[in-house]
Amino acid sequence: MPRRFRPAKIEVSDPARPEGLSDFAWRLMRAEERKATLKNLQLIGVLAGLMVPAFTILDYFAYPEHLKLFLALRIGCTVVICILLLLIRSELGRRYYRAFTIIMPMVPAVFISAMIFYAQDPSTTYYAGLTLCIVAMGFVFHWTYQEAFAVSVTVLVMYLVACSPAIVNGMDSREAAGFVSNCIFILAIGIVIVSGCVAHHFIRVKEFIVRESFRQQKIKLRVQKTELERTLSELRETEGQLIQSEKMVSLGQLSAGVIHEIGNPLNYSNQALFLLKKRLKGHEPDPQMQEAADDIQESLDRIKDIVTDLREFSHKSREITIDYDVEESVHVALRMLRKEIADTGTTVSLDLEPDLRVEGVKNQVTQVFVNLVHNAIQAMNGTGDDRPNKIEITSSGKDGKAKIRIRDNGPGIQEENMKQLFDPFFTTKEVGEGTGLGLSICYRIIESHSGTIQVRSEPGSFTEFTITLPLLASEAHHPVPFPPLTKAIENENAVC
Repeated sequence: MPRRFRPAKIEVSDPARPEGLSDFAWRLMRAEERKATLKNLQLIGVLAGLMVPAFTILDYFAYPEHLKLFLALRIGCTVVICILLLLIRSELGRRYYRAFTIIMPMVPAVFISAMIFYAQDPSTTYYAGLTLCIVAMGFVFHWTYQEAFAVSVTVLVMYLVACSPAIVNGMDSREAAGFVSNCIFILAIGIVIVSGCVAHHFIRVKEFIVRESFRQQKIKLRVQKTELERTLSELRETEGQLIQSEKMVSLGQLSAGVIHEIGNPLNYSNQALFLLKKRLKGHEPDPQMQEAADDIQESLDRIKDIVTDLREFSHKSREITIDYDVEESVHVALRMLRKEIADTGTTVSLDLEPDLRVEGVKNQVTQVFVNLVHNAIQAMNGTGDDRPNKIEITSSGKDGKAKIRIRDNGPGIQEENMKQLFDPFFTTKEVGEGTGLGLSICYRIIESHSGTIQVRSEPGSFTEFTITLPLLASEAHHPVPFPPLTKAIENENAVC
């Protein structure tokens, strides 16, 4: 079911919020006080409900003539407190909890005032019960100074009303002195409670200001930590790119020197070998000499291939940059490798999105596809298991990028070799089977085309290379929604 739209709630600052306290800290302060007050209301209600009837023992000694009446009043007070406790546990009590902090102490005060009224004793010691209501409730419930002032004045008025018959009928000096002293004590305790509430509120506000400051500092530190972690991650990534680029530059310089030092001796050796073979033709055939000459020729050809790879790596090709179709470049690479594909019985499955046009040197990118497919064939042939060799090549265009994936079901790449995979001269092949320059050259070619090459592998299952190249501007904005093309190349006649 779809969500119904709700307009954004506009936060209005509470005018009662103390200065220096944020809205969040103010709401948190009120929430904590509400939770503590509700808990204390239940506790004080239970204590009052038990203590009020228990103080009947005072009535027995102070006013035995009113014992039954006062007992009824005390039981009535307990009943009212129990009703309040039930209301406090309801939704009404949780919503209007501040009102209950005033009602709760007023209930015993009303019944105590009624006892004083019936006793007709203005100097009674029961005034202490009134002051107890103010003191206990004031400190437990954390009244505001306005609430404390209102309750203190109300209790004093209730005491005056309770003593009004005695005041009207007249009091002797002892009663008048007791009445005045009781009024002064109630007033003094009220002043103390109001002052204490003001000080307590000030301390609480200061406490929450400090807590809010700590909270803001924690948020700031958390944000800074996140930023630092992100920056460190970017620095590590940039460092890796710089290291790889530095390796490529160093290899270019090394390659130039190697080509210069090896090129001339290689040419001299080839000329000398050619002359040697020519002289051997005029003599009686010697199989051992012929085999030695062939071994020398094979070694020289291998050195020549290494020099050619180094020259290609160290010098940027001067071929013309054109825009071309990725699908066409993949087919060219497969045609160049059709013999290897057929000889090894490798199945090549294609799922290429048509009209993915990129800009660059077509021969160089084709060389990358040749190297990756050739490496996959060699890797699968070295497994020695009965699984049929299979290579999957897919391409797709999205967000202005062409992604080409080449996946084989070979032995995969070990975890410890992944970081060195694109390093120059690194190879896991047997001696004489590879120079370790193929993937380095692929990395340099793709990087020079503003692209990326990544590898993902699971040992014993698969290896997948993903090449990303930027699409032409027109292709990036207007991709052609043709269905993907799927082909299976199972033998050399099927590769085209």
